[in-house]
Amino acid sequence: MRPAARVQATIELLDERAESGYPADRIMAAYFKQRRYIGAKDKAAISEYFYSVLRQQSSLTFLLQSASLPTDNRWLMVALLLCAGENVAELYNGEQFSPAALSASSLGSLEQFDETRLDTAPSYIQLNVPEWLEPKLQAALGERYVDEMHAMNQRAATDIRVNTLKATREELVAELEKVGFATELTALSPWGIRFSTRVALFNTDMFRRGWFEVQDEGSQLLALLSAASPGQTIVDFCAGAGGKTLAMAAMMQNKGSLYACDVHSKRLEQLGKRKKRADIHNIRTHVLSSEHDKWVKQHSGRADTVLIDAPCSGTGTWRRSPDSRWNLQPEGLANLVALQHSILDSACRLVKPGGRLLYATCSLLQEENEEQISAFLARNSEFSASTLDLSELLPGNHERFVASDHSMRTFPGLSGTDGFFVASLVRAS
Repeated sequence: MRPAARVQATIELLDERAESGYPADRIMAAYFKQRRYIGAKDKAAISEYFYSVLRQQSSLTFLLQSASLPTDNRWLMVALLLCAGENVAELYNGEQFSPAALSASSLGSLEQFDETRLDTAPSYIQLNVPEWLEPKLQAALGERYVDEMHAMNQRAATDIRVNTLKATREELVAELEKVGFATELTALSPWGIRFSTRVALFNTDMFRRGWFEVQDEGSQLLALLSAASPGQTIVDFCAGAGGKTLAMAAMMQNKGSLYACDVHSKRLEQLGKRKKRADIHNIRTHVLSSEHDKWVKQHSGRADTVLIDAPCSGTGTWRRSPDSRWNLQPEGLANLVALQHSILDSACRLVKPGGRLLYATCSLLQEENEEQISAFLARNSEFSASTLDLSELLPGNHERFVASDHSMRTFPGLSGTDGFFVASLVRAS
């Protein structure tokens, strides 16, 4: 594809998102599936354009408005290209598969576009944060607020987790490098391998053989902190497609019982395919009707560990899901906090006396994290905070995360991972 065709494809994706309201990754996957002629390099360039506009939507809109220019998707793309030093007139040329040509008056108006005007904008615009969320993020992040929001506006690296049932990390690195991949080891997870550029991992023989799963390092750490071991009974209560479930199963060496529960049956179906590829046999899945499903009562008091990776605002994953920052609204956040409250109060029944409850989110917000745990402990006297032995589980690089006695946080800027929170609680014996 010519560069102008890549720009036009991006505009089409932006328009489709605006019209449908579907998540950006879903829209992009469907777009490429319908256009199989688009090559890997073109897909990468279009994806980068698409996600960059979504990440910088607020600041790009401000720059256009300050130059009295339109702010529709076509012009948001103009703003992105101008900030990158591209020749917009050459790209908006009106040729086949290219954006419509800009008029002479529009080209003249571009002289008013001045990227330095962004320095006068409010901080929430400069950092591309919804205005209503800025006070909450400032309260949660303190002096790290600006650095972490800058990190949120960068593309995330791709992390994979080695399946230790089939290979060591060193063996996997060697195989990947044989076929030309440039790798680096993750700093915190003992299972992780990172790729700083886009890579076609699903076409590799190692993937087909189940040697690894794509999984952010922060998500790997949640599984690691479960301290899952052979013979235990563990419940992954909000398992989704099972990334952490698979990691814990490997820790258990296929011995013991691991229940993966979720209200979304299609996501659990993905786990079925993944566990088969990984040669994992100790996972049982259960589709919940809700967090109060009768299955919870039937299995109460049996689990050594219950992991709740709760539905949340996803504010820690904005690098990967840049559109989600603009979709979240105050009433939606309030509903999520209420759902987390209900999930905690129901799923805690699964923990046996002396067992552990791990509560996690990929949110940065205090009301979904520390405040949620404090409120739970206040109304559930059977549970108390439990020490996370990070010196044993994570022996190095402690400067790359924030921890208390019973909780831990990771951040994109500080940790190089998605933003995660995890708290460890124990039920009285």
